[in-house]
Amino acid sequence: MSRFISALRRYLFYPAFGLVVLFVIYVLTHTVQLAALPVFADEAIYIRWAQLIIDDWPRYLFFPLNDGKTPLFMWLLVPLQYLGNDQLWSARILSVIVGFLQVLTTGYLIQLLGGRAKTVWLSMLLVTFLPFWYFHHRMALIDGLLVLFLSLSLVSVLHLLRSTASPQKTVVWMLCLAVSFGAALWTKLPAVLFIPSLLLFSVLPVRKTWFERSKLLTLIGTGLGGGLLLFSLLKLNPTFGQLFSRGSDFLYPWRDVFFEGAWRQTLPNIPTYISYFVTYLSWPLMALVVAGLFIQDKQRTFQVLFWAALLFLLPISLLGRVVYPRYLLPAALFFTLSGSLVIQSLVDQFINRTNQIPAKSVAGMVIALILAQILVISSAFIGPSLFNASTIPFVSADTTQYLTEWSSGHGLKETAELIQSAKKSSTLAVATEGYFGTLPDGLSMYFHRRSVEGLYIEGIGQPVISIPESFKLRANKYDQVWLVVNSHRMLLPLSADKLLKTYCRPFNAPCLQVWDITSLVKQ
Repeated sequence: MSRFISALRRYLFYPAFGLVVLFVIYVLTHTVQLAALPVFADEAIYIRWAQLIIDDWPRYLFFPLNDGKTPLFMWLLVPLQYLGNDQLWSARILSVIVGFLQVLTTGYLIQLLGGRAKTVWLSMLLVTFLPFWYFHHRMALIDGLLVLFLSLSLVSVLHLLRSTASPQKTVVWMLCLAVSFGAALWTKLPAVLFIPSLLLFSVLPVRKTWFERSKLLTLIGTGLGGGLLLFSLLKLNPTFGQLFSRGSDFLYPWRDVFFEGAWRQTLPNIPTYISYFVTYLSWPLMALVVAGLFIQDKQRTFQVLFWAALLFLLPISLLGRVVYPRYLLPAALFFTLSGSLVIQSLVDQFINRTNQIPAKSVAGMVIALILAQILVISSAFIGPSLFNASTIPFVSADTTQYLTEWSSGHGLKETAELIQSAKKSSTLAVATEGYFGTLPDGLSMYFHRRSVEGLYIEGIGQPVISIPESFKLRANKYDQVWLVVNSHRMLLPLSADKLLKTYCRPFNAPCLQVWDITSLVKQ
Protein backbone atom coordinates (compact mmCIF):
# COMPACT_ATOMS: atom_id res chain seq x y z
CA MET A 1 0.00 0.00 0.00
CA SER A 2 2.81 2.41 0.88
CA ARG A 3 4.48 1.72 -2.47
CA PHE A 4 1.21 2.48 -4.27
CA ILE A 5 0.79 5.78 -2.39
CA SER A 6 4.41 6.72 -3.10
CA ALA A 7 4.00 5.94 -6.81
CA LEU A 8 0.72 7.86 -6.92
CA ARG A 9 2.35 10.92 -5.33
CA ARG A 10 5.17 10.84 -7.86
CA TYR A 11 2.64 10.51 -10.67
CA LEU A 12 0.46 13.37 -9.44
CA PHE A 13 3.43 15.69 -9.14
CA TYR A 14 4.82 14.74 -12.53
CA PRO A 15 5.03 18.15 -14.26
CA ALA A 16 3.19 17.28 -17.47
CA PHE A 17 0.30 15.57 -15.70
CA GLY A 18 0.11 18.33 -13.10
CA LEU A 19 -0.07 21.01 -15.77
CA VAL A 20 -2.89 19.18 -17.55
CA VAL A 21 -4.86 18.93 -14.29
CA LEU A 22 -4.17 22.58 -13.49
CA PHE A 23 -5.24 23.60 -17.00
CA VAL A 24 -8.52 21.68 -16.71
CA ILE A 25 -9.26 23.20 -13.29
CA TYR A 26 -8.38 26.65 -14.57
CA VAL A 27 -10.58 26.37 -17.67
CA LEU A 28 -13.56 25.05 -15.71
CA THR A 29 -13.38 27.73 -13.03
CA HIS A 30 -12.71 30.58 -15.44
CA THR A 31 -15.00 29.88 -18.42
CA VAL A 32 -18.19 28.66 -16.70
CA GLN A 33 -20.67 31.55 -16.56
CA LEU A 34 -18.00 33.80 -18.06
CA ALA A 35 -20.55 36.36 -19.27
CA ALA A 36 -22.83 36.13 -16.23
CA LEU A 37 -21.66 39.47 -14.85
CA PRO A 38 -23.07 42.11 -17.24
CA VAL A 39 -20.71 44.17 -19.33
CA PHE A 40 -18.79 46.87 -17.48
CA ALA A 41 -18.40 50.37 -18.95
CA ASP A 42 -14.69 50.02 -19.81
CA GLU A 43 -15.29 46.60 -21.35
CA ALA A 44 -18.00 48.06 -23.57
CA ILE A 45 -15.61 50.78 -24.78
CA TYR A 46 -12.76 48.36 -25.54
CA ILE A 47 -15.01 45.89 -27.34
CA ARG A 48 -16.60 48.64 -29.40
CA TRP A 49 -13.18 50.01 -30.38
CA ALA A 50 -12.14 46.53 -31.49
CA GLN A 51 -15.30 46.25 -33.59
CA LEU A 52 -14.61 49.62 -35.21
CA ILE A 53 -11.12 48.40 -36.08
CA ILE A 54 -12.70 45.37 -37.75
CA ASP A 55 -15.04 47.61 -39.74
CA ASP A 56 -12.50 50.26 -40.81
CA TRP A 57 -8.99 49.54 -39.55
CA PRO A 58 -7.16 52.37 -41.40
CA ARG A 59 -9.37 54.86 -39.58
CA TYR A 60 -9.70 53.23 -36.15
CA LEU A 61 -6.46 51.25 -35.61
CA PHE A 62 -5.05 53.92 -33.28
CA PHE A 63 -8.38 55.39 -32.21
CA PRO A 64 -7.84 54.45 -28.50
CA LEU A 65 -5.08 57.07 -28.35
CA ASN A 66 -7.79 59.74 -28.50
CA ASP A 67 -9.04 58.57 -25.11
CA GLY A 68 -5.60 58.26 -23.52
CA LYS A 69 -5.26 54.49 -24.07
CA THR A 70 -2.51 52.57 -25.83
CA PRO A 71 -4.00 50.15 -28.39
CA LEU A 72 -2.44 46.69 -27.89
CA PHE A 73 -5.29 45.20 -25.84
CA MET A 74 -7.88 46.34 -28.38
CA TRP A 75 -5.83 44.83 -31.21
CA LEU A 76 -5.79 41.47 -29.44
CA LEU A 77 -9.55 41.66 -29.02
CA VAL A 78 -10.08 41.92 -32.78
CA PRO A 79 -9.65 38.25 -33.82
CA LEU A 80 -11.60 37.03 -30.79
CA GLN A 81 -14.68 38.99 -31.89
CA TYR A 82 -15.09 36.35 -34.61
CA LEU A 83 -15.39 33.49 -32.09
CA GLY A 84 -19.16 33.52 -31.62
CA ASN A 85 -22.35 35.50 -31.30
CA ASP A 86 -21.77 36.63 -27.70
CA GLN A 87 -19.43 39.57 -28.07
CA LEU A 88 -18.86 39.90 -24.32
CA TRP A 89 -17.90 36.23 -23.90
CA SER A 90 -15.59 36.44 -26.91
CA ALA A 91 -13.81 39.45 -25.43
CA ARG A 92 -13.48 38.02 -21.93
CA ILE A 93 -11.89 34.84 -23.28
CA LEU A 94 -8.81 36.96 -24.05
CA SER A 95 -8.34 37.61 -20.33
CA VAL A 96 -8.87 33.91 -19.61
CA ILE A 97 -5.98 33.10 -21.97
CA VAL A 98 -3.87 35.87 -20.46
CA GLY A 99 -4.66 34.52 -17.00
CA PHE A 100 -3.35 31.04 -17.73
CA LEU A 101 -0.17 32.52 -19.16
CA GLN A 102 0.09 34.52 -15.92
CA VAL A 103 -0.27 31.29 -13.93
CA LEU A 104 2.66 29.73 -15.81
CA THR A 105 4.76 32.90 -15.64
CA THR A 106 4.25 33.21 -11.88
CA GLY A 107 5.37 29.63 -11.38
CA TYR A 108 8.48 30.31 -13.45
CA LEU A 109 9.23 33.45 -11.43
CA ILE A 110 9.04 31.41 -8.22
CA GLN A 111 11.55 28.98 -9.70
CA LEU A 112 13.91 31.84 -10.63
CA LEU A 113 13.62 33.19 -7.08
CA GLY A 114 14.72 29.87 -5.60
CA GLY A 115 11.37 28.21 -5.01
CA ARG A 116 11.11 24.43 -5.08
CA ALA A 117 8.63 22.42 -7.16
CA LYS A 118 5.82 22.41 -4.58
CA THR A 119 6.19 26.15 -4.07
CA VAL A 120 5.89 26.61 -7.83
CA TRP A 121 2.61 24.67 -7.78
CA LEU A 122 1.39 26.65 -4.78
CA SER A 123 2.04 29.98 -6.50
CA MET A 124 0.24 28.83 -9.64
CA LEU A 125 -2.76 27.72 -7.60
CA LEU A 126 -2.82 31.07 -5.80
CA VAL A 127 -2.97 32.91 -9.13
CA THR A 128 -5.72 30.53 -10.24
CA PHE A 129 -7.96 31.02 -7.20
CA LEU A 130 -7.20 34.24 -5.31
CA PRO A 131 -10.02 36.76 -5.97
CA PHE A 132 -7.74 39.57 -7.21
CA TRP A 133 -6.35 37.34 -9.96
CA TYR A 134 -9.50 35.30 -10.59
CA PHE A 135 -11.78 38.26 -11.18
CA HIS A 136 -9.47 40.16 -13.55
CA HIS A 137 -8.80 37.00 -15.55
CA ARG A 138 -12.53 36.83 -16.29
CA MET A 139 -13.07 40.44 -17.37
CA ALA A 140 -12.25 42.10 -20.70
CA LEU A 141 -10.11 44.69 -18.93
CA ILE A 142 -6.58 45.79 -19.75
CA ASP A 143 -5.05 45.21 -16.31
CA GLY A 144 -4.51 41.45 -16.56
CA LEU A 145 -2.56 41.81 -19.81
CA LEU A 146 -0.54 44.66 -18.30
CA VAL A 147 0.53 42.49 -15.35
CA LEU A 148 1.45 39.62 -17.67
CA PHE A 149 3.87 41.80 -19.65
CA LEU A 150 5.26 43.29 -16.43
CA SER A 151 5.76 39.74 -15.10
CA LEU A 152 7.66 38.84 -18.27
CA SER A 153 9.74 41.97 -17.74
CA LEU A 154 10.60 40.70 -14.27
CA VAL A 155 11.54 37.31 -15.75
CA SER A 156 13.98 39.13 -18.05
CA VAL A 157 15.41 41.13 -15.14
CA LEU A 158 16.00 38.01 -13.04
CA HIS A 159 17.77 36.35 -15.96
CA LEU A 160 19.90 39.47 -16.45
CA LEU A 161 21.04 39.17 -12.84
CA ARG A 162 22.34 35.67 -13.67
CA SER A 163 23.76 36.22 -17.15
CA THR A 164 26.54 38.75 -16.58
CA ALA A 165 29.18 36.09 -17.24
CA SER A 166 27.81 35.49 -20.74
CA PRO A 167 27.67 38.59 -23.00
CA GLN A 168 25.50 36.75 -25.52
CA LYS A 169 22.87 35.81 -22.92
CA THR A 170 23.01 39.32 -21.49
CA VAL A 171 22.12 40.84 -24.86
CA VAL A 172 19.30 38.33 -25.39
CA TRP A 173 17.70 39.09 -22.01
CA MET A 174 18.13 42.84 -22.47
CA LEU A 175 16.20 42.52 -25.74
CA CYS A 176 13.54 40.40 -24.00
CA LEU A 177 13.21 43.07 -21.32
CA ALA A 178 12.88 45.80 -23.96
CA VAL A 179 10.17 43.88 -25.84
CA SER A 180 8.16 42.83 -22.76
CA PHE A 181 8.33 46.25 -21.12
CA GLY A 182 7.57 47.96 -24.43
CA ALA A 183 4.53 45.68 -24.80
CA ALA A 184 3.46 46.65 -21.28
CA LEU A 185 3.61 50.33 -22.23
CA TRP A 186 1.66 49.60 -25.42
CA THR A 187 -0.94 47.96 -23.16
CA LYS A 188 -1.34 50.64 -20.48
CA LEU A 189 0.63 53.75 -19.59
CA PRO A 190 0.90 53.06 -15.82
CA ALA A 191 3.47 50.41 -16.75
CA VAL A 192 5.96 53.26 -16.36
CA LEU A 193 5.34 53.12 -12.58
CA PHE A 194 6.94 49.66 -12.60
CA ILE A 195 10.37 51.01 -13.54
CA PRO A 196 11.60 51.68 -9.96
CA SER A 197 10.38 48.22 -8.88
CA LEU A 198 12.35 46.49 -11.64
CA LEU A 199 15.46 48.57 -10.95
CA LEU A 200 15.28 47.60 -7.28
CA PHE A 201 16.03 43.97 -8.18
CA SER A 202 19.61 44.98 -8.92
CA VAL A 203 20.20 44.72 -5.13
CA LEU A 204 18.90 41.14 -4.98
CA PRO A 205 22.15 39.23 -5.64
CA VAL A 206 24.34 38.88 -2.56
CA ARG A 207 28.08 39.47 -2.31
CA LYS A 208 28.28 42.01 -5.12
CA THR A 209 30.55 45.02 -5.17
CA TRP A 210 29.15 48.49 -5.86
CA PHE A 211 30.71 48.33 -9.32
CA GLU A 212 28.95 45.01 -10.05
CA ARG A 213 25.64 46.39 -8.79
CA SER A 214 26.09 49.49 -10.93
CA LYS A 215 26.63 47.22 -13.91
CA LEU A 216 23.43 45.28 -13.14
CA LEU A 217 21.55 48.55 -12.73
CA THR A 218 22.89 49.73 -16.09
CA LEU A 219 21.86 46.52 -17.84
CA ILE A 220 18.32 46.69 -16.43
CA GLY A 221 18.09 50.41 -17.20
CA THR A 222 19.24 49.82 -20.78
CA GLY A 223 16.60 47.12 -21.27
CA LEU A 224 13.92 49.42 -19.86
CA GLY A 225 15.21 52.19 -22.12
CA GLY A 226 14.68 49.87 -25.08
CA GLY A 227 11.07 49.40 -23.95
CA LEU A 228 10.61 53.18 -23.79
CA LEU A 229 12.07 53.39 -27.28
CA LEU A 230 9.48 50.89 -28.54
CA PHE A 231 6.78 52.93 -26.86
CA SER A 232 8.04 56.08 -28.60
CA LEU A 233 7.13 54.52 -31.96
CA LEU A 234 3.57 55.60 -31.16
CA LYS A 235 4.76 59.17 -31.77
CA LEU A 236 4.59 58.36 -35.47
CA ASN A 237 0.81 58.54 -35.13
CA PRO A 238 -0.56 62.11 -35.22
CA THR A 239 -2.90 61.43 -32.26
CA PHE A 240 0.01 60.59 -29.93
CA GLY A 241 -0.45 63.88 -28.04
CA GLN A 242 -3.94 62.78 -26.97
CA LEU A 243 -2.42 59.86 -25.08
CA PHE A 244 -1.71 62.07 -22.07
CA SER A 245 -4.95 64.05 -22.16
CA ARG A 246 -6.80 61.96 -19.55
CA GLY A 247 -4.12 61.85 -16.82
CA SER A 248 -5.70 64.64 -14.78
CA ASP A 249 -8.93 62.61 -14.54
CA PHE A 250 -7.18 60.06 -12.33
CA LEU A 251 -4.10 61.80 -10.86
CA TYR A 252 -3.39 65.08 -9.15
CA PRO A 253 -0.46 67.04 -10.61
CA TRP A 254 2.59 66.46 -8.40
CA ARG A 255 2.81 70.19 -7.70
CA ASP A 256 -0.71 70.13 -6.26
CA VAL A 257 0.23 67.23 -4.00
CA PHE A 258 3.47 68.62 -2.62
CA PHE A 259 2.84 72.37 -2.72
CA GLU A 260 -0.93 72.86 -2.73
CA GLY A 261 -1.83 70.32 -0.03
CA ALA A 262 -3.59 67.74 -2.20
CA TRP A 263 -1.84 65.08 -0.09
CA ARG A 264 -4.52 65.76 2.51
CA GLN A 265 -7.00 64.14 0.13
CA THR A 266 -4.76 61.28 -1.08
CA LEU A 267 -2.95 59.96 2.01
CA PRO A 268 -6.13 59.21 4.04
CA ASN A 269 -7.08 56.72 1.30
CA ILE A 270 -4.10 54.45 2.01
CA PRO A 271 -5.99 52.27 4.56
CA THR A 272 -8.64 51.71 1.88
CA TYR A 273 -5.99 50.55 -0.58
CA ILE A 274 -4.59 48.17 2.03
CA SER A 275 -8.09 46.77 2.52
CA TYR A 276 -8.27 45.94 -1.19
CA PHE A 277 -5.30 43.59 -0.83
CA VAL A 278 -6.54 42.13 2.45
CA THR A 279 -9.90 41.36 0.81
CA TYR A 280 -8.81 40.24 -2.65
CA LEU A 281 -5.48 38.56 -1.85
CA SER A 282 -6.77 37.33 1.55
CA TRP A 283 -5.57 38.42 4.97
CA PRO A 284 -3.53 35.19 5.53
CA LEU A 285 -1.44 35.86 2.41
CA MET A 286 -0.84 39.49 3.38
CA ALA A 287 0.10 38.34 6.90
CA LEU A 288 2.64 35.98 5.32
CA VAL A 289 4.06 38.87 3.28
CA VAL A 290 4.61 40.92 6.44
CA ALA A 291 6.01 37.89 8.30
CA GLY A 292 8.53 37.42 5.52
CA LEU A 293 10.22 40.68 6.48
CA PHE A 294 11.30 39.05 9.77
CA ILE A 295 12.30 35.59 8.51
CA GLN A 296 16.05 35.15 8.17
CA ASP A 297 15.79 32.58 5.38
CA LYS A 298 15.49 34.44 2.05
CA GLN A 299 14.96 37.69 3.94
CA ARG A 300 16.66 39.68 1.17
CA THR A 301 14.22 38.27 -1.38
CA PHE A 302 11.21 39.01 0.83
CA GLN A 303 12.35 42.57 1.44
CA VAL A 304 13.00 43.26 -2.26
CA LEU A 305 9.55 41.90 -3.19
CA PHE A 306 7.87 43.93 -0.45
CA TRP A 307 9.59 47.20 -1.33
CA ALA A 308 9.10 46.59 -5.06
CA ALA A 309 5.35 46.46 -4.41
CA LEU A 310 5.50 49.63 -2.33
CA LEU A 311 7.53 51.47 -4.97
CA PHE A 312 4.75 50.78 -7.46
CA LEU A 313 2.00 51.74 -5.02
CA LEU A 314 3.63 54.89 -3.65
CA PRO A 315 3.00 57.28 -6.59
CA ILE A 316 -0.57 56.00 -6.96
CA SER A 317 -1.18 56.54 -3.25
CA LEU A 318 0.30 60.04 -3.30
CA LEU A 319 -1.11 61.30 -6.59
CA GLY A 320 -4.28 59.25 -6.99
CA ARG A 321 -7.43 61.28 -7.53
CA VAL A 322 -9.56 58.27 -8.49
CA VAL A 323 -8.10 54.85 -7.62
CA TYR A 324 -9.98 51.61 -8.17
CA PRO A 325 -8.68 48.20 -7.03
CA ARG A 326 -7.76 47.13 -10.57
CA TYR A 327 -5.20 49.93 -10.77
CA LEU A 328 -3.28 48.22 -7.94
CA LEU A 329 -3.22 44.74 -9.52
CA PRO A 330 0.49 44.87 -10.56
CA ALA A 331 1.52 45.00 -6.90
CA ALA A 332 -0.35 41.71 -6.35
CA LEU A 333 2.41 40.02 -8.36
CA PHE A 334 5.04 40.80 -5.72
CA PHE A 335 2.75 39.92 -2.80
CA THR A 336 1.80 36.57 -4.37
CA LEU A 337 5.44 35.68 -5.03
CA SER A 338 6.42 36.67 -1.51
CA GLY A 339 3.57 34.79 0.19
CA SER A 340 4.39 31.60 -1.70
CA LEU A 341 8.07 31.75 -0.78
CA VAL A 342 7.27 32.53 2.87
CA ILE A 343 5.27 29.29 3.07
CA GLN A 344 8.37 27.45 1.78
CA SER A 345 10.57 29.14 4.38
CA LEU A 346 8.15 28.26 7.19
CA VAL A 347 8.12 24.62 6.10
CA ASP A 348 11.93 24.59 6.00
CA GLN A 349 12.36 26.31 9.35
CA PHE A 350 9.70 24.59 11.43
CA ILE A 351 9.24 21.21 9.73
CA ASN A 352 12.22 20.16 7.61
CA ARG A 353 14.95 21.44 9.95
CA THR A 354 13.64 20.13 13.25
CA ASN A 355 13.35 16.61 14.63
CA GLN A 356 10.87 17.53 17.33
CA ILE A 357 7.59 15.84 16.48
CA PRO A 358 5.35 18.26 18.49
CA ALA A 359 6.95 21.30 16.82
CA LYS A 360 6.51 19.71 13.41
CA SER A 361 2.88 18.90 14.11
CA VAL A 362 2.04 22.39 15.35
CA ALA A 363 3.82 24.03 12.41
CA GLY A 364 2.11 21.71 9.97
CA MET A 365 -1.30 22.49 11.45
CA VAL A 366 -0.66 26.25 11.34
CA ILE A 367 0.43 26.15 7.69
CA ALA A 368 -2.52 23.91 6.82
CA LEU A 369 -4.91 26.34 8.51
CA ILE A 370 -3.38 29.27 6.62
CA LEU A 371 -3.83 27.50 3.27
CA ALA A 372 -7.34 26.36 4.23
CA GLN A 373 -8.34 29.92 5.13
CA ILE A 374 -7.03 31.18 1.78
CA LEU A 375 -9.09 28.47 0.05
CA VAL A 376 -12.23 29.41 2.02
CA ILE A 377 -11.83 33.11 1.16
CA SER A 378 -11.27 32.28 -2.50
CA SER A 379 -14.26 29.92 -2.61
CA ALA A 380 -16.49 32.62 -1.14
CA PHE A 381 -15.64 34.76 -4.17
CA ILE A 382 -15.56 32.09 -6.88
CA GLY A 383 -18.87 30.49 -5.85
CA PRO A 384 -21.02 33.58 -6.50
CA SER A 385 -19.05 34.29 -9.70
CA LEU A 386 -20.14 30.91 -11.04
CA PHE A 387 -23.70 30.75 -9.70
CA ASN A 388 -25.01 34.25 -8.91
CA ALA A 389 -22.85 37.12 -10.15
CA SER A 390 -25.04 39.72 -8.45
CA THR A 391 -23.84 38.50 -5.05
CA ILE A 392 -20.07 38.59 -5.67
CA PRO A 393 -18.50 39.97 -2.44
CA PHE A 394 -16.75 42.97 -3.94
CA VAL A 395 -15.22 45.76 -1.90
CA SER A 396 -17.40 48.86 -1.82
CA ALA A 397 -15.72 50.61 -4.77
CA ASP A 398 -16.15 47.56 -7.01
CA THR A 399 -19.73 46.92 -5.88
CA THR A 400 -20.51 50.41 -7.17
CA GLN A 401 -18.64 49.89 -10.44
CA TYR A 402 -19.78 46.42 -11.39
CA LEU A 403 -23.19 46.03 -9.74
CA THR A 404 -25.05 49.18 -8.74
CA GLU A 405 -24.12 52.24 -10.81
CA TRP A 406 -24.50 53.37 -14.42
CA SER A 407 -21.17 51.68 -15.25
CA SER A 408 -22.82 48.29 -14.70
CA GLY A 409 -24.43 46.88 -17.83
CA HIS A 410 -27.38 45.16 -16.15
CA GLY A 411 -30.19 44.80 -18.66
CA LEU A 412 -28.15 45.69 -21.76
CA LYS A 413 -28.14 42.23 -23.30
CA GLU A 414 -31.87 41.87 -22.64
CA THR A 415 -32.46 45.31 -24.18
CA ALA A 416 -30.46 44.29 -27.26
CA GLU A 417 -32.65 41.19 -27.62
CA LEU A 418 -35.76 43.36 -27.21
CA ILE A 419 -34.53 45.70 -29.97
CA GLN A 420 -33.64 42.74 -32.20
CA SER A 421 -37.17 41.40 -31.82
CA ALA A 422 -38.84 44.78 -32.40
CA LYS A 423 -36.94 45.63 -35.58
CA LYS A 424 -38.17 42.48 -37.27
CA SER A 425 -41.57 44.13 -37.75
CA SER A 426 -40.67 47.84 -37.94
CA THR A 427 -37.76 50.24 -38.20
CA LEU A 428 -36.43 51.54 -34.91
CA ALA A 429 -34.39 54.51 -33.68
CA VAL A 430 -32.91 54.26 -30.17
CA ALA A 431 -31.68 57.18 -28.08
CA THR A 432 -29.47 56.24 -25.14
CA GLU A 433 -28.17 58.04 -22.11
CA GLY A 434 -24.51 59.09 -22.46
CA TYR A 435 -22.28 59.45 -25.49
CA PHE A 436 -20.04 56.38 -25.07
CA GLY A 437 -19.29 53.67 -22.51
CA THR A 438 -21.98 51.52 -20.93
CA LEU A 439 -24.54 53.33 -23.06
CA PRO A 440 -24.50 53.41 -26.05
CA ASP A 441 -21.35 51.28 -26.68
CA GLY A 442 -22.57 48.46 -24.47
CA LEU A 443 -25.73 48.29 -26.55
CA SER A 444 -24.19 48.79 -29.98
CA MET A 445 -21.59 46.06 -29.47
CA TYR A 446 -24.32 43.38 -29.51
CA PHE A 447 -25.27 44.31 -33.08
CA HIS A 448 -21.81 44.08 -34.61
CA ARG A 449 -21.65 41.93 -37.76
CA ARG A 450 -25.43 41.60 -37.65
CA SER A 451 -27.98 43.18 -39.91
CA VAL A 452 -28.69 46.69 -38.65
CA GLU A 453 -30.98 47.62 -41.51
CA GLY A 454 -33.82 49.67 -40.06
CA LEU A 455 -31.96 50.31 -36.79
CA TYR A 456 -30.30 53.50 -35.54
CA ILE A 457 -28.65 53.97 -32.12
CA GLU A 458 -27.34 57.30 -30.82
CA GLY A 459 -26.15 58.56 -27.45
CA ILE A 460 -27.73 61.86 -26.38
CA GLY A 461 -25.86 62.57 -23.13
CA GLN A 462 -26.94 62.58 -19.50
CA PRO A 463 -28.98 63.33 -17.53
CA VAL A 464 -31.84 63.01 -19.99
CA ILE A 465 -33.82 66.23 -19.64
CA SER A 466 -35.00 66.49 -23.25
CA ILE A 467 -34.53 64.86 -26.63
CA PRO A 468 -32.12 66.82 -28.89
CA GLU A 469 -33.62 68.24 -32.06
CA SER A 470 -30.82 66.71 -34.14
CA PHE A 471 -31.84 63.24 -32.97
CA LYS A 472 -35.52 63.97 -33.60
CA LEU A 473 -34.76 64.88 -37.21
CA ARG A 474 -32.93 61.59 -37.80
CA ALA A 475 -35.43 59.52 -35.82
CA ASN A 476 -38.43 60.81 -37.81
CA LYS A 477 -37.48 58.42 -40.60
CA TYR A 478 -38.16 55.40 -38.36
CA ASP A 479 -41.42 53.76 -37.36
CA GLN A 480 -40.64 53.54 -33.64
CA VAL A 481 -38.41 55.59 -31.35
CA TRP A 482 -37.15 54.29 -27.99
CA LEU A 483 -35.13 55.76 -25.14
CA VAL A 484 -32.76 53.61 -23.05
CA VAL A 485 -31.79 55.33 -19.81
CA ASN A 486 -30.91 54.70 -16.16
CA SER A 487 -33.77 55.58 -13.83
CA HIS A 488 -31.75 58.04 -11.71
CA ARG A 489 -30.75 59.98 -14.82
CA MET A 490 -34.22 60.07 -16.34
CA LEU A 491 -35.58 63.61 -15.86
CA LEU A 492 -37.82 63.67 -18.92
CA PRO A 493 -41.50 63.69 -17.83
CA LEU A 494 -43.27 60.76 -19.50
CA SER A 495 -46.43 58.90 -18.58
CA ALA A 496 -45.95 55.47 -17.02
CA ASP A 497 -47.66 53.71 -19.93
CA LYS A 498 -44.69 54.63 -22.14
CA LEU A 499 -42.33 52.48 -20.04
CA LEU A 500 -41.74 49.28 -22.04
CA LYS A 501 -39.26 47.40 -19.85
CA THR A 502 -37.32 47.79 -16.61
CA TYR A 503 -34.16 45.87 -15.70
CA CYS A 504 -33.09 46.52 -12.13
CA ARG A 505 -29.65 46.18 -10.60
CA PRO A 506 -28.97 44.41 -7.27
CA PHE A 507 -29.25 46.08 -3.85
CA ASN A 508 -32.15 48.34 -4.88
CA ALA A 509 -29.81 50.24 -7.22
CA PRO A 510 -31.03 52.31 -10.21
CA CYS A 511 -32.76 50.38 -12.99
CA LEU A 512 -32.19 50.39 -16.73
CA GLN A 513 -35.39 51.57 -18.43
CA VAL A 514 -36.67 51.30 -21.99
CA TRP A 515 -39.20 53.99 -22.93
CA ASP A 516 -41.32 54.42 -26.04
CA ILE A 517 -40.89 58.07 -27.09
CA THR A 518 -42.33 57.72 -30.60
CA SER A 519 -45.18 60.16 -29.99
CA LEU A 520 -42.84 62.66 -28.31
CA VAL A 521 -40.43 62.67 -31.26
CA LYS A 522 -43.04 62.70 -34.01
CA GLN A 523 -45.48 65.24 -32.55
